[in-house]
Amino acid sequence: MTNTSPGPDIATTRMARIGRVSRVMAGVTLVPIVAIMALPAMVVALATLNPSTLDAQLLETVASSQRAVLTPWTRAGALILAAIPLLVALAGFLTVRQLFLGFARGEVLTPESGRRLKRIGVIVTALGPLTILIRTIASVVVSLPNPPGERVLAVGFGSNDVTAIIAGMLLIVLGWTLEEAARVADENRQFV
Repeated sequence: MTNTSPGPDIATTRMARIGRVSRVMAGVTLVPIVAIMALPAMVVALATLNPSTLDAQLLETVASSQRAVLTPWTRAGALILAAIPLLVALAGFLTVRQLFLGFARGEVLTPESGRRLKRIGVIVTALGPLTILIRTIASVVVSLPNPPGERVLAVGFGSNDVTAIIAGMLLIVLGWTLEEAARVADENRQFV
């Protein structure tokens, strides 16, 4: 009977490749992290330099109807609502970065890697219904200044929302699988 498992040199080469790619990806995740963290300063600059562009962008972000009215109060409400999914996404990117940094250190088949992957899955899954809820609430907030009968409650979802839920659930299951595989591998190491 021949041994079909990769030799130590092949396994070491593969782990080194995983480490290199993971270090690069940990660096790449800094781009959205920094962008999200810089967003408040960009919003203030845009509000100061070009308020109409900010209003148009804000209405597009909250997927508002044509009956939207941005007063100082509705603008503040829409900005707060638009920030919620961004903060959730920031938590997701930070967790993805932690996962890549762990992989770069060789922490591939570990329970913590499985837990991080599950956390990412929960965040991605939550973004689907959260964005639907935020858009719905935002439609009400930006139409509050309208006279009675012209206020709007818009509920809708798209393929991106469904895709986020399915992708998030996949990541949760993969995280559970990785966590269980790490547990089994640890038990096997203890028997040897």
